[in-house]
Amino acid sequence: MDFRQMLSDEALKNELLARSDELAAAASSTDGLEGLEGGISSDLIESAAESMAEGRWESANPGLEAIIRRFTRPVYLIQRGAIVPPKDRAPHSKEIERRLDAARIRLSQVIPSTGRIDLRNHDLEWVGTGWVVGPRVVVTNRHVAEQFARQGSAGFGFRYDHRGRRMSAYLDWQAEYGQPAESRFRVEAVIWIEPDDGPDVALLRIAGQSEEGEPPPAAIALMTADEIRQLGVGAWVAVIGYPASDSRHPEPDLKRIFDGIYDYKRLAPGRIMSFAGDGELHHDASTLYGSSCSVVVDLASGKAVGLHYAGEKSDRNYAVLAPQVSRIVTTRAN
Repeated sequence: MDFRQMLSDEALKNELLARSDELAAAASSTDGLEGLEGGISSDLIESAAESMAEGRWESANPGLEAIIRRFTRPVYLIQRGAIVPPKDRAPHSKEIERRLDAARIRLSQVIPSTGRIDLRNHDLEWVGTGWVVGPRVVVTNRHVAEQFARQGSAGFGFRYDHRGRRMSAYLDWQAEYGQPAESRFRVEAVIWIEPDDGPDVALLRIAGQSEEGEPPPAAIALMTADEIRQLGVGAWVAVIGYPASDSRHPEPDLKRIFDGIYDYKRLAPGRIMSFAGDGELHHDASTLYGSSCSVVVDLASGKAVGLHYAGEKSDRNYAVLAPQVSRIVTTRAN
């Protein structure tokens, strides 16, 4: 990721520098950030942060980068629908927590409408995230839907496994760490899968009630093109989804950022890095495999600014802009 962007927020950068002693102490603690060989000093953290902020940093210490990334782009658990910081002794940014606290009511309306896509008769137990964009309509990524669905002569249908069993999919709006409760809705139909030359988007229709008789969650509002133009680069967002373990990253660094906890609902704050035309945005929240299809939420409004679909290690994340999603919902789900 672009560390210069991460530290361009002066309040966050100043907090990092002011708390470098805490970060250094946690880095050498066995119950903090799992100790780094040779240790990490506060001077080293401060020097690295200044180099990153000025764009002079040349990656040479992944462990140090992970410590700074954890502080500036943390990942929170969601438990009982609430944002919960990691339960270790590592320092957490008060500036980030202040921003999330200011958006707590707005985020509380989005979190219940974001769920994990669980599968049956498939090699995978679950495959990604989905979130509500209309009455019984869920958006996900094309590359996720294609794991269990395909286009046939009569439209879209479910695939069959090697034993001839029809696959099925469910949305679980909870799937939270340490919480046994479920809220599972069967996917009744695959409404639409965008072709390969279109945005990485697919639409699903869920049942009118859960296995326990609950009504579906409310739809998440999608930002308009005008609202996104007013938002601009640098706006704070939150990515809500289900990051999975990712072999592209060293396991010790993953543990420092994600606490060794995968496959459960998480919230990751970050900022918009750039826009690519009218259809795509780039952001720098911490994501992994499994984060595909996460909702990217504007903290200021609580509206969805995009649909996360991919990340490029040490560079940026990609999301389909909300107006593109809205266009597909309007033309394909109504």
